[in-house]
Amino acid sequence: MLALPSKQLRKCCFSLLVSTTSLNYHSFMSHSTSFSLISLGCARSLVDSEKMVQKLHGSGFRLVNEGTGEPITILNTCSFIQSAIDETEDNIRSLIHRKRQGRIQYLVVSGCYPSRFKLPQLEARFPEVDLWLTTLQEEAVHQKISEMVFKRRFAPKSSMPYVKLTPTHYAYLKISEGCNNWCSFCTIPKIRGEHKSKPLEDLLAEAQIQLNLGVKELILIAEDTTAWGEDIYGKPSLPLLLTELSKLSAPWIRLMYIFPSRVNDELIRVVKNTPTICNYLDMPVQHVNSEILKQMRRRHDKAYLETLIQDMKREIPDLALRTTFILGFPGETQEHVHELLEFIERVPFDHLGCFAYSEERETLSYRFENKVDTSVTRKRIQSVMEKQFNIIAQQNKFQIGKTYECLYEGNGVGRTYREAPDVDGRIVLDETGLKAGEFYSVTITDAKGYDLQGQARVIAPTTRP
Repeated sequence: MLALPSKQLRKCCFSLLVSTTSLNYHSFMSHSTSFSLISLGCARSLVDSEKMVQKLHGSGFRLVNEGTGEPITILNTCSFIQSAIDETEDNIRSLIHRKRQGRIQYLVVSGCYPSRFKLPQLEARFPEVDLWLTTLQEEAVHQKISEMVFKRRFAPKSSMPYVKLTPTHYAYLKISEGCNNWCSFCTIPKIRGEHKSKPLEDLLAEAQIQLNLGVKELILIAEDTTAWGEDIYGKPSLPLLLTELSKLSAPWIRLMYIFPSRVNDELIRVVKNTPTICNYLDMPVQHVNSEILKQMRRRHDKAYLETLIQDMKREIPDLALRTTFILGFPGETQEHVHELLEFIERVPFDHLGCFAYSEERETLSYRFENKVDTSVTRKRIQSVMEKQFNIIAQQNKFQIGKTYECLYEGNGVGRTYREAPDVDGRIVLDETGLKAGEFYSVTITDAKGYDLQGQARVIAPTTRP
């Protein structure tokens, strides 16, 4: 699946929470060592960052704000495409400079970047990095850092507190690791490995912890959420997981990163008939031309895609659909782009992202001929995004006057079921006195670009079932 391009998320000590049932630290806490963490990339990497912080807290380490005299800095990285690699390496160089100045003592680099490249290569390029951790080694981050700092193995004797790096009212629930799709442009299977579903009972327990911490929205993520359960039950079983999660007290459950060819009638039916599942789907389709889709190894063609979207919108008329496209894939012509523009006008998406094809040496498409010049790709992206902006401007006019349940984010903005955090538009509210993380009844009063304006008619939070 296509991840969003690397986006730096500096989340250290941002809405940091720990479960109040797990604060009986071992006496080693008196020797605690502080650390900061910089998390790059998508929400899936952010979940990994939360897990690492949790393990380190359970071993007596303490997360602090970056640049506050902490001896350890952890950089959790992305390397999905070249721009993400460039951003990661820029951050490494910046932290090495800080280390040379004596502002930090230990530099740890984890995640996708050390998973993609061989250790000797990394050590030769950045000898100042003290510890490299692949995605598979992140489970032992507390042990590795303890050995690095204290020169001996340390096994925590206390329970591990649960740590949140996202705002208190929503949480990402990563339901699986890795991917078996092997799209021709994608490095994820090489970086993250084969698909492995998290057991149902573990996910339910993790979701309940989040809800106990006050979360109002569970956002399901993975490289391919629709593949969940395939390695456990012998077939994709996302509807089962959704049914069980809906029995918990989560007001909203949101689905991201679904793979088009795995969407079936059962999944559509569960989304349609379960009140707590948002009528929102994030379904990266990458292109609409059948030949390009075949070269991408996407397992569907244009006709399938059009029929699927029509079926979903017929069954769920108020469905909000998000997608992403890759422009500049080898062999793409201007006629293919015109076909895409015609498609999104005839079958409009509520949210759309458009990214340039990135040539990655380890992928199948790296060997394809008929490369597209980057300047041409940029123009094609601009044409698609201009078309989408005009489509949304027209669609948003029909939102004026409608009333939605809105989750207030703070700072004068909120979201309805139609918007996911960080990647979609938002509702701008003028009211004061609203409480972040609470639901309000909001009437849309105006539309400006991708965002809407609204008025909270009910100042007190709406009553939840």
